[in-house]
Amino acid sequence: MKTAGQSGQVEGRAALPRLRTAARVAAAMFGAYGFAWGLAAFGAELGALAGMAPAEAVTASSLLALVVLPVASLWAFAVPRVTVGWAVLGGGGVLLIAVSQFDGLAGP
Repeated sequence: MKTAGQSGQVEGRAALPRLRTAARVAAAMFGAYGFAWGLAAFGAELGALAGMAPAEAVTASSLLALVVLPVASLWAFAVPRVTVGWAVLGGGGVLLIAVSQFDGLAGP
């Protein structure tokens, strides 16, 4: 016969994989989207600095981001630790967006 304390431990153990799965789903949805958005913004700025027409730079970087988005989403589930996934996808997205914003300030 189980006591109330033992059933609480069992429920706590069952909740941990659910939280990890929820963190991976959130990383796949929001982290991958932020990473793809940052890549598109950075690629557009980089293409414009390289001499491409602004519309062509945005189109090329957006097409690249459309390929990267599902790959990054799947990678969020394949990475061994969810914290690494969040660090790469979320942190990389924030870094790419920040660099693309400051990149325009250095231009003529």
